[in-house]
Amino acid sequence: MAILATQKVLTLDYWKIAEDLKPGDIVFNRFGKPTTVKLVQTFRAQNCYRVMFRDGLSIAGDANLQLPLENEKYRKRAQDYKGVLKFSRPLAVKPISELLDTPLHGRENRLEYSVPTAGALQFPHQDLPVPPFVFGFWFFNRKKDHGLLAPTEYVENVVAQLHDAGYLRKHKGRNFHTTPAIHVQMAPYNATRIPNNYLLASPEQRQQLLSGILQSKSRTYISSRDIFRFSSYNKIVIRQVQYLAESLGCKTSLIGGKFFTLYIKTKLHLTPNQQPKPIKVRQNWRLVEEIYEIQSQGCVHIETTDPDSGFLVGEGFIACH
Repeated sequence: MAILATQKVLTLDYWKIAEDLKPGDIVFNRFGKPTTVKLVQTFRAQNCYRVMFRDGLSIAGDANLQLPLENEKYRKRAQDYKGVLKFSRPLAVKPISELLDTPLHGRENRLEYSVPTAGALQFPHQDLPVPPFVFGFWFFNRKKDHGLLAPTEYVENVVAQLHDAGYLRKHKGRNFHTTPAIHVQMAPYNATRIPNNYLLASPEQRQQLLSGILQSKSRTYISSRDIFRFSSYNKIVIRQVQYLAESLGCKTSLIGGKFFTLYIKTKLHLTPNQQPKPIKVRQNWRLVEEIYEIQSQGCVHIETTDPDSGFLVGEGFIACH
C-alpha cells in the first residue's frame, strides 16, 4: 500500500514530497481532519500503476495502493437519501490490483467507480492583515491607480462586505477607492501571488477568500450548469485558486495553454446569484476513467493515526490508504 515517492502530500506545513515525510508530520484524512504520520517506509516497487480520473487528475502507486470507492449503486442510494434518512453505508476500500481485473464501465457503459472529494481541510484560524473576502476581491480586481470596479451583479454584496469589514468607499457607484487603502494595509508585501497564510487559513476564512475571488469578475457563475468559471493568464495564480477550491472539497478542472480557465463545481454558497443544493452526503466525486501500468520506481508506504490509516494525496486531495 504505497504511493509514488514523488507524489505531493499536503501537511500542516504546506506541501511535501512523499519521500520527505517523517513520523510526526501532520497530514489530512478524507474528511479534511488532521492526522499524524506514524510510519514511513521507502522501497522500490516492481509493479506501479496510475489511476486517471475523468477530470484529468490522477494518483499513482504500487498495485496494493487502496482507494475508498463508490459504485453506481452507492451514488444512486446517496442521492435517494438526500439527507432525509441517515446514510451510513461504508465505502468499499479496494487495492489497484483488484480494479485491474474489474470492468471500469457498468450499466449503459457508465463509469462504475468514483472516489468522493475530500472534506474541507481543517487548518487553524489565521490572523490576516486584510479580511479574506476583501483580499480575494482586491487581488483580482485592483487597478493601477489602486481603484476597484465591482461587477454589476455583485456590486451590492461587495459593498456590503467591505462595509462590514470596516472599509468606506471614497466614491459612490461601481468604480471606487477604499478607506483605508487595501494596498497600504498589505505593504510592504508585493502581492503578485496569493500569500500562503491565506491559503492555509481556516475553512471559513478560505471560503470567504474564494467568495471574494469569484465576485471580483463578471459572469463567474453559470447558472445553467451550476458551475463557476474563472480565467487568468497567470498559471501560478490560477493553480493557487484551484488549490483553494479543492481544499474546500470542491471539484475542479483546469484547461488552457497560454490562457487558463478553471471550472469549479461546488455546493458551497459563494456568490449571491448562486442557488446551491444543501450538502447531504458529500459535495462531489471523481469518476475513475483509466488505470495503466507505469515504470517501476520508488514508492513510500505511509501509515497514520487515522482509524483506517488514510490520507490525502496530490493537488486534488485524493483519498487513499
